[in-house]
Amino acid sequence: MSYLLKNNTLKKLILIAFASLSIISCRKDDDEKEESLILGTWNLTKTQLMSGKDNSVLFSEAVTDCPDKRFYIFSENKYTLNIFKDNFVGSCVVDETENGEFTYDENQKKITFKSTLTNNPYVITVNSVTNNELQLIDSSFGFDANNDGISDKYVMVFNK
Repeated sequence: MSYLLKNNTLKKLILIAFASLSIISCRKDDDEKEESLILGTWNLTKTQLMSGKDNSVLFSEAVTDCPDKRFYIFSENKYTLNIFKDNFVGSCVVDETENGEFTYDENQKKITFKSTLTNNPYVITVNSVTNNELQLIDSSFGFDANNDGISDKYVMVFNK
């Protein structure tokens, strides 16, 4: 009888161990949050005008001219923004650099920037973010380009 009792106890312990391993291995990894997707270097590759009604693209333009080029570097809670200019001798050079801290609210899809250049934080809405693409909405754009009665969105598309 004690052999059967020990055997059943051993089987139960093994079953509990396998069940625990299964639960642990299926747990969602916290490092895969959208906030970690923001980290990295993002180059502005195009701008888009999107319908405020259904997010359809009304107009899209690749960023090729020097004065339009810019890139963000996000690391931990710090950021750098570089904006370029044409120096009129054939070179595209950094015109302005902004550094500071940022926070990302994943639920509201908003990045709050606290620049070292100014004491006033500013907020940019994230239209979408993936491993390769970050879309930021320019909130100063308040125009109804397609005349449907709803303000459209000017979106800056960045790629890693």
